[in-house]
Amino acid sequence: MTYQIATPVAISKAFSPGHITGFFRKFQSKNYLESGSTGAGISIKKGVTTIVEKYDSLHYDYDISLNGINNYNGLVSKFVVKKYLQFLKTPVFLDIKHFTDIPIGYGIGSSGAAALSLSYALNEVLNLKFDKYKVAQIAHLADLSCKTGLGSVITEFFGGFELRTSPGGPGVGTVKKIPLKGYKAIILCISPLSTHEILSKNHLHIEPSIVDPMIERLKLSGDINEFLIMSNYFSETLNLTHGVCKNAILTLKNHGYNSSIALFGNTVFTVVPSDELKKVVDCLSSIDGQLIISDIDDTGASVLFHDE
Repeated sequence: MTYQIATPVAISKAFSPGHITGFFRKFQSKNYLESGSTGAGISIKKGVTTIVEKYDSLHYDYDISLNGINNYNGLVSKFVVKKYLQFLKTPVFLDIKHFTDIPIGYGIGSSGAAALSLSYALNEVLNLKFDKYKVAQIAHLADLSCKTGLGSVITEFFGGFELRTSPGGPGVGTVKKIPLKGYKAIILCISPLSTHEILSKNHLHIEPSIVDPMIERLKLSGDINEFLIMSNYFSETLNLTHGVCKNAILTLKNHGYNSSIALFGNTVFTVVPSDELKKVVDCLSSIDGQLIISDIDDTGASVLFHDE
């Protein structure tokens, strides 16, 4: 369908950081707000920015693009926008533009970030005045329903180096943030995996006896290197460290750096002090893959001013 569109009646813009999960335990409840995961991970300053333009229209409709490519078939984005359209009494056309500087399918929380930034932007552009918890809960519902994540939304909502100490969406699950200043995340994206396919198979069994003690230990230590060691052990229990990621992990280990797998992707990550950055990049320079360097995001998702 072709639309003759003049000027938008409202515009909004929002950002959500990406996120890497190091280890987790899945929880499922009949109430989606009580479902999700416990575990630990880090949010990064690279993520997804979403701009929404609202137009007067005779029909309810929308278009979604990703990095300028139209007709983006994003499951979570479609879920979120359809949910918001249910709250409206007057038809609108929504032009939704996602811009991502993290790759999709590599375990860096792109689906959760798309859902969360879109939910923030829609709440703003439609002037619904939902509080930030309801806005994030809609994104959490989308992530769970589309099987693209278990706890990405609550982590990206808070940002930082975090422990999820009880499961659930924002406002229900609990998160402990651990201070982490002056560190960089180095991420080597080797090949994609489908989180949707992994979670859809429904056979992902993780022993509480593995994850729960890790959470308790990290509560006490708050140590990023301990987090990396535990994450690596967790990935080993899922047989994720012996494939295409093995070389990168061994190379980093041989140079004295702990690393692990971003869940779920064939992606190796480590977190090091900023003055160690060049050494780590040099270690990985001969290994094929897309290298991403990012600061740690400590703010979480937010609505942006139009010039940000």
